[in-house]
Amino acid sequence: MEEKIICPVCRSEKNWFYCEKNKHKLYRCQNCSLLFVYPVPSDLKNIYNKEYFKNESGRGKFGYSDYDQDKEPMREEFISRIKEIEGLVGGRHLFDMGSATGYFLSLARDRGWQTAGAEISCYAADIAKKRGHEIFYGIFPEAIIEKKFDAITMWDVLEHVSDPNGYLLAANKIMKTGGILLINTIDAGSWWAKFWGKKWLLIIPPEHLLYFNRKNLNILLKENGFEVLYFFKPGKRFSLSYIFNVLHSSYGFEICKKISGFFSGEPWRRIAIPINVRDNICVIAKKTKTSDHDNEN
Repeated sequence: MEEKIICPVCRSEKNWFYCEKNKHKLYRCQNCSLLFVYPVPSDLKNIYNKEYFKNESGRGKFGYSDYDQDKEPMREEFISRIKEIEGLVGGRHLFDMGSATGYFLSLARDRGWQTAGAEISCYAADIAKKRGHEIFYGIFPEAIIEKKFDAITMWDVLEHVSDPNGYLLAANKIMKTGGILLINTIDAGSWWAKFWGKKWLLIIPPEHLLYFNRKNLNILLKENGFEVLYFFKPGKRFSLSYIFNVLHSSYGFEICKKISGFFSGEPWRRIAIPINVRDNICVIAKKTKTSDHDNEN
């Protein structure tokens, strides 16, 4: 019997082969337009080792040359979003899914938030814990968390997971009713993604497993008890080292890896390049009820 390929978001069985990259096959859902990797690799945790966050050897194919330094150009954008959330909720308990080394959590704590998060990488989670944040190891739905939070953030994480409904269900469980969810992810519905098609540089399996647009994000959020308040395109600034690292990850040009290493030191690290081709999308949503999927269990 032929194996059924089911969309991870809407569960439709109408999915067509889209392309193959890095020895992984991608399919597009004909119902909600989600682009997704199938089958899901079984060793996802092995991707997010120390080399993913701090690629000192230059051998790593995915990730960052230095996570904290690569995120520094986004500092003002992160702070702006924290302020935005503060205008929507009264409490100050924040949970960051995919919290990495705790860079974003530290910015929130500086503004008076009590912080916690979940991280699949033991290396990154240890750094975040040493910075004073409460961190749960592993994939977020596996974590046992009894607290209720006013806000949950998912910065560049949803495209990395294999079970988006499980992630949103887990977020719903630990969020107060009326709490705010912020998701930033790559946008397969953007004009830039459509222009490049199968050559879009953010198609990088097995690091990116899911490629969303507004339609399927709406479906995902609604089915898990969230109401979309608004979508927007976030500002983007990158270090030179990060830009060339992404080019290496996407196209395999070894010269880009060498250039990335060159720009990883001072004074180049202080240069932030504004590049926004608008192929990322951010959504602010509010928890309105307990997830329908939770009621099924």
